[in-house]
Amino acid sequence: MSYERWRDWFEEARDDFISAEILLKEGRYSKVCFLSQQAAEKAIKALLIFKFKKFETIHSV
Repeated sequence: MSYERWRDWFEEARDDFISAEILLKEGRYSKVCFLSQQAAEKAIKALLIFKFKKFETIHSV
């Protein structure tokens, strides 16, 4: 994953956060929780890419 992808992840996190704020006003709490969690994960990925210049994508259960 390229270093410049941190901006993409940050923008995605920001979009999810803004959507969560809008849905909060509508009382859609389940969606707010989901989007908030997604925003947090994406922001952390952006930070890790920015700080360490890479991020390993691993999906393991």
